[in-house]
Amino acid sequence: MGPNARTPRTAVAVIGAGAVGGVVASALHRAGHDVTVCVRTRFDELRIENGARVERFPVRVVTDPSDLKPVRWVLLAVKSFDTESAATWLRSLCDEDTTVVVLQNGVEQTEGVQDLAPRASLVPALVYIQAERLAPGRIRLGYGDSFQVPRGPWAEELAELFEGSGMTVDVAEDLTTAMWRKLMLNIAVNSLTALTLRRMEVFQDAHVRELALGLMREASAVGGALGARLTEEDVQRTLAFTAEFAADNGTSMLYDRLAGRPLEYDALNGAVVRQAEKLGIDVPLNRAVTALLQALRPLDTGEAGVPRLPRAA
Repeated sequence: MGPNARTPRTAVAVIGAGAVGGVVASALHRAGHDVTVCVRTRFDELRIENGARVERFPVRVVTDPSDLKPVRWVLLAVKSFDTESAATWLRSLCDEDTTVVVLQNGVEQTEGVQDLAPRASLVPALVYIQAERLAPGRIRLGYGDSFQVPRGPWAEELAELFEGSGMTVDVAEDLTTAMWRKLMLNIAVNSLTALTLRRMEVFQDAHVRELALGLMREASAVGGALGARLTEEDVQRTLAFTAEFAADNGTSMLYDRLAGRPLEYDALNGAVVRQAEKLGIDVPLNRAVTALLQALRPLDTGEAGVPRLPRAA
């Protein structure tokens, strides 16, 4: 395909229309493709809010996988703990010509997915999108418009698929390092905002920053033992990056806790703990934070939906 050629209109499916899935589906529709969004709860249109700008995308929304046929591209955008729930969608949408792009957090993105789509090819992706699901089909986009995939034939094809979408597909020459570098950030910002019920301004607190530094150092040690090229400089740079977020930015785990949804801690801090146990590395901070996140109860809401701490048993 020449540099000025446009990718042919393609049938693609996005499983999950949360924050990431909604943004990716809107980008694919903007690129001119036939987009099917697979969800539990039907909505009339996909709406993306970015500041004062509101865009509406008339994507096809389906709640029943039984009538679907295999497509060339499937983008799996459910949270890691919901992967099993995507099994019926994957069976309907995938054959030997299908590539599934796994848009999930953590370092274990493709584990378990191959069993659900045994004939398809899998591509793990690192997503750099900050967005919040406000209601079914309604997404507030903060910033970010890219994801990374490992080098391979799919990289160029994906870049062409997203041509004209406003979203870029980058190649990670060292995906292991890139995954653990991102995980270092996620295990701190997601867990600590969810536990404190505060946005990124919480990282202005010196004690919180010290705890974040400890969490990141533990992840760096585990990632390094698994082949990630991480140093103390990477840790310090990641911690410094928390200061670049706007104080009122939230995280996906904070948004999920406020909305009463399950938390994705097992794919983040939990992954650090699991890998550390295999390697015989002590990660007491990540182990403690994982235990705290696992023990959280749903929030009660008071007047105007303001969260209240749950009562003791």
